[in-house]
Amino acid sequence: MKPKYLIISFALLFLNSCEKEININLNKNNPKYVIEGNLSTEIGESRVKITQTLNFNETDSFPTVSGALVTITDNTQNKIDTLSEIQAGIYNNLSLVGIKGHAYTMTVKIGSEIFTSISTIPYSLTLDSLVQLNLAGTGGQGRPGSNESGSIIRILPVYTNSTNSDKYFQFIVVKNDTILYGIIARSDLVSNGYSIPFPFFIRANKNDIIKIDMQFIDKQVYDYLFGLTENINQFSATPANPTSNISNGALGYFKAHTSQKEIMVIK
Repeated sequence: MKPKYLIISFALLFLNSCEKEININLNKNNPKYVIEGNLSTEIGESRVKITQTLNFNETDSFPTVSGALVTITDNTQNKIDTLSEIQAGIYNNLSLVGIKGHAYTMTVKIGSEIFTSISTIPYSLTLDSLVQLNLAGTGGQGRPGSNESGSIIRILPVYTNSTNSDKYFQFIVVKNDTILYGIIARSDLVSNGYSIPFPFFIRANKNDIIKIDMQFIDKQVYDYLFGLTENINQFSATPANPTSNISNGALGYFKAHTSQKEIMVIK
């Protein structure tokens, strides 16, 4: 019977590092590399994180992987950028910035093993503003006995229409510097050239500061995030690995994406 693996660390690295951990059963004799690559249209926010899987009975932090050679190639311009290790397992290049419509290849060399992935930065709508649809205190409250506080707030992103926008995107939501959701992957934002209002819901109190990063992604990345969401929300059956877009058996993803940020204060 072949061993089953599932990513034990999901990080969406935009400006700050945020993690979503999933405990899984791993084969003792065959650890896997977990590569989490982000290439952003925001300068200074492109990072690659490399860790290794743990056995089920191990409780230490996921081991980081140092000494890797990490490059990102702009396939459109045939330009190669090397990322430096800024801390254990975290690789960055402060001058690296992605360009819409360009395809990129991430290459990671660890010892004699080489892992590659290709991702394209899509065209996106322009995020103009955020509209709060109901006041704090007027929505549903947190569950009794839970750690949740605040009422349910509906937020409507306002876009500038575009006919050439791709349809796969993700929201990164931060409340008072704490990430709320690591995964909000959606599709079909644009239909026949018209942008579709797509509100989302958060639990917040008055004067909470909400930061939104709307990222447009390609289909392979969307499929990975959608599969990861299904695993997180799955309680009965044995979870399956989300489909990675990285070669040579590595777990994780390489996400080349746009980035548009807005900040609002809950009223």
